[in-house]
Amino acid sequence: MFYQPKNNNHGLPKNPFNSLIVPRPIGWISSVDTAGNVNLAPYSFFNAVSYKPPAVMFAAGSRGQGEAKKDTVKNIEHTKEFVCNIVTVDTAAQMNMTSASVDGESDE
Repeated sequence: MFYQPKNNNHGLPKNPFNSLIVPRPIGWISSVDTAGNVNLAPYSFFNAVSYKPPAVMFAAGSRGQGEAKKDTVKNIEHTKEFVCNIVTVDTAAQMNMTSASVDGESDE
């Protein structure tokens, strides 16, 4: 089999791209909207990218053309702030709970 990341028709139960870098840390990104509501969402495309200056990144990704931005992205665009937390084994169950939709909001 020849796998190309741009090809979603690979026929496998899971996308191999998600397993290319392991172990992959999960960033638990917290942000606040302009009304003061807190949002906490996990991002598996996360990592430290620079030592000097210290910098982290996460990729919120896209749901598709015409889809609304994720709440995390909207919050950060408005407030210019976010906090990066690291998911540990002890907090994995709680992290899974924060990936769910709440009150009709979009999944992170």
